Amino acid sequence: MFNFGSGHVWVNPVGGNQATNPTPYEPLTLQDLSLDISQEIVEQRGQYKFPDDTAPGDMKITGKITTGRWEIDLLNQAIFGDTKVTNAPQIAANEAHSVPAPSGPYTITVTNSATFQTDLGVLYAGAPPAGNQQQLIRVTSGPTTGEYAVSAGVYTFAAADANVAVQISYKWQPATAGSAFTDQVNQQLMGYGPVCEVYYQLTYNTSPATATPASAASLIHLTSVRFSKIAIPIKRKGYTDLELDFEAYANAAGLVAEFTNPGVA
Repeated sequence: MFNFGSGHVWVNPVGGNQATNPTPYEPLTLQDLSLDISQEIVEQRGQYKFPDDTAPGDMKITGKITTGRWEIDLLNQAIFGDTKVTNAPQIAANEAHSVPAPSGPYTITVTNSATFQTDLGVLYAGAPPAGNQQQLIRVTSGPTTGEYAVSAGVYTFAAADANVAVQISYKWQPATAGSAFTDQVNQQLMGYGPVCEVYYQLTYNTSPATATPASAASLIHLTSVRFSKIAIPIKRKGYTDLELDFEAYANAAGLVAEFTNPGVA
């Protein structure tokens, strides 16, 4: 058979410490799938250069899924098996303001002050030399030029910074529940985590949804896997492709994998 393209993959939590409402996921905008099957060869050697015999030893199946679409809950289902929190906090990034005119007071109340949580810094946003996104220094009170103080979403600046444009970043909590959620990663005992099964469907030159078995897609089924690594390579110029590494092992019945080729030439 020939294969071209990435096909489909599904990750289904089936055991271990699972997230609430265990849910199968299909990683979308799929980039790459890889599967490596390896076994150790143990040698019996004597006085000669080459082994007198060899025997298969330890064997392993490892793989990687690379997906171009972020599905945060997939990480919880496949790796963390932890708590989901709705009404997630948000970040106001570089919210634009101007320090009030010389009559004062020299304070700015951010847009989401009612549910303000954490200060994340202030930048000068005007023209040089005060601008160029220079970072201001936070002090407890009485700021001078290049400094600020903050309490409950109210930022205080120096009188000398009146009329200066600033950008304020902070974390805030929406007052009402929205569609955003947070998958938390909490401290757990060693060995904690979900067990998943993984299905690869190779779809080159097939119509698996409607085809007869003779022309259906080939399938790889791994009965029990543990995900070992998440890589999130965030780039200046390019998409962020999420990489998930895993290792397979035998289920309770002793089955590790199934490889199905329905007869595609």
